[in-house]
Amino acid sequence: MSTAVQISQVMYRNITGTTKSKQAMKFACSDTVPCKNIVLTNIDLHRTEGTTETYCNSVTGFGFGTINPPADCLTSSDKDYSSPDDMRISHLGESIEDHLVHTEL
Repeated sequence: MSTAVQISQVMYRNITGTTKSKQAMKFACSDTVPCKNIVLTNIDLHRTEGTTETYCNSVTGFGFGTINPPADCLTSSDKDYSSPDDMRISHLGESIEDHLVHTEL
């Protein structure tokens, strides 16, 4: 019997950096228990050499502000999709108010 963990309501925000991988963002979720409500805001990831993409499998969500590489696959109905870096997710807003507080333990 296989089991899967459902991931939902996760926000990635204000992330910048470089990667050696072509897939700068990879959302490889279960076909039986897809990831839901994944939110990206102000993401700027570049490859040290070449272009980047976002890979999605069985995930839905949306983005705010700048999303690089684009993550159009979050809003796609195709369960196995990669967003090439020449496409852009719809800009739903330039910024989001700070409602989350992170405290280290």
